[in-house]
Amino acid sequence: MDSFYVHYSYYPSVAALLVLGVLWIALAVGNGYLAHALGKHVVLWVVLSLIPVVNYFFYIYIGYAVVLGILRRLNAVQARLGAVDT
Repeated sequence: MDSFYVHYSYYPSVAALLVLGVLWIALAVGNGYLAHALGKHVVLWVVLSLIPVVNYFFYIYIGYAVVLGILRRLNAVQARLGAVDT
């Protein structure tokens, strides 16, 4: 009966784990560049990007941080130009 369950279980291959690891490292490096551009703590962003379960929630935070950073820069450009706020 135990052999029945072995055939339907999923064990990722070493190649799949290697690709996932390279992807996580690449995203962590990219997040480090984003942290630098937004004026955040670079090492903290890279480490939080590498922690397996935390990184999923951290990516959501990064999305909002990038949007808020863009809005902050647009507001600064608007203030320099003296445009009227609607």
